[in-house]
Amino acid sequence: MSGKNRVLLGLNQKKHQIWRKGMDIREALLELVNSESVRYSYIAIEKLIIVMMRDYLEAQDKRLLAENEGMHIVSDMILPDGIDNEGGCIAAEIKVYRHKRMSLRIIYDTIGHFSINRGKINKLLLIVVNELPEEIRNRIEEKKEQLNFELIIWDIDDLVRIFSNNENLFIETYNNLNTVLLKDTINNAILRNDNTYLEKRKKYVEQLHIQYEHDNIVLFLGAGASSAAKIATWDTLISELFVALIDKQLMANNIQIEKKDKKKIVKAVINQNGNSPLLQTRFLRNGFENDFEELVREILYRNAVDSSDLLEEIGQLCIPNRGKLGIHAIVNYNFDDLVEKNLKRLRVKYHSIYGEGMISDADELGIYHVHGFLPQEKENYENLTKSLLVFSEEGYHKLMLEPYNWANISQLNYMINNTCLFIGLSMTDPNMRRLLEIAALKRTENDEACQHYAIMRRFRLKELAEVDSIKNFERVNETLQESFFKELGVNVIWIDEFEEIPMILKQIKGNYESY
Repeated sequence: MSGKNRVLLGLNQKKHQIWRKGMDIREALLELVNSESVRYSYIAIEKLIIVMMRDYLEAQDKRLLAENEGMHIVSDMILPDGIDNEGGCIAAEIKVYRHKRMSLRIIYDTIGHFSINRGKINKLLLIVVNELPEEIRNRIEEKKEQLNFELIIWDIDDLVRIFSNNENLFIETYNNLNTVLLKDTINNAILRNDNTYLEKRKKYVEQLHIQYEHDNIVLFLGAGASSAAKIATWDTLISELFVALIDKQLMANNIQIEKKDKKKIVKAVINQNGNSPLLQTRFLRNGFENDFEELVREILYRNAVDSSDLLEEIGQLCIPNRGKLGIHAIVNYNFDDLVEKNLKRLRVKYHSIYGEGMISDADELGIYHVHGFLPQEKENYENLTKSLLVFSEEGYHKLMLEPYNWANISQLNYMINNTCLFIGLSMTDPNMRRLLEIAALKRTENDEACQHYAIMRRFRLKELAEVDSIKNFERVNETLQESFFKELGVNVIWIDEFEEIPMILKQIKGNYESY
């Protein structure tokens, strides 16, 4: 099921229980904190706090500003008129911990980030939606004297105190969080500035540059990474093989198809296959017997060139800056060896990994072909037999059902421990999304933060670009897509054209001239 078809923000499943008899506010908050869906729990908690805080402040004739509400937001909320006896403009930041071990580093990072970006705001309200241990509170208090702003600390007790002022509103909001979240997302989308995606893109690229400087980025490459080099697409590859198989059997019966007609047939089969031609692949291996790999290789590289602007910039990103590692690893969903060819040309040491037990040396960049590997120059590689892991429906199902398969373990390890950048992927692969969800649950700190990024093309109806209703539809669609991917821990970097990706990679490397 694709991301577009999935009902967003958890509406298709019960993410938390409704209010139960005898349940109190503290218990309800902790239930959200411990929700099975990491991203949902944080989004829901943030929205619940905003609704209750806004009601609390309105009783004091004070305001609360969230995203898209008329002020540059440097944190989760802005309280321009203060709260209770705290006057002046206050920024409020929400932190949620799902594990017993509470990380001070995350709190210190939050404080440091606000110190740099606070502008004229001189107060930060840090809301920790947990019971804050005394030793942790004392450690934070010790930092106050070193800060260039005033720090106010709340924990779950302060939230219970405020929420108790309007328990009926709390129960109503808690019981209808899915609906509240969806309406809020759509309303925010309608108010969204046309340049919001560009502002977010700039912020995300800067964050990726920091991760790059820390040698923490793993590239995940899909078909789009090779398409500019004219590698045969997946549907073209399968369709040509399928037509060739039928043609082979017809020839055995003295029936000949004209070459010009074969091209028409391939095009028609591609349309018939749509985006899921896996069914046809069931018979391909057996149908071609010993000729299978050579035929796949011939079709795959038939029109290919060795490089493209995108492959060049991927290669440049893999060249480490002085004293650095550069890219931590590459996970490649493609069969081709174009990445390897470009790295060889750039004199970057690498090791192609396409089977159980294969590892790279410390000075080599590991390139994990998790769906299989079919290099053009096969003589440069060993043990390629049966390396095409995902070339059939049953092969894909096997990968889905084997949690300890080396390909799954490799991906999951990087999704848990590193910052992953997805390039040339539609992000609709069910196995990949399943691994992202598992990774989100396995992380041990800073649960609410999105640590991964996907470069994706915006949905645009260019012929109706000036119609207001269409503009609103596009804003809502874009915002809902962002919300869906945030549940998986993925930030979306929107582009209008694929040709923009090389520029983005240059900026991640540290070349900001394109800004």
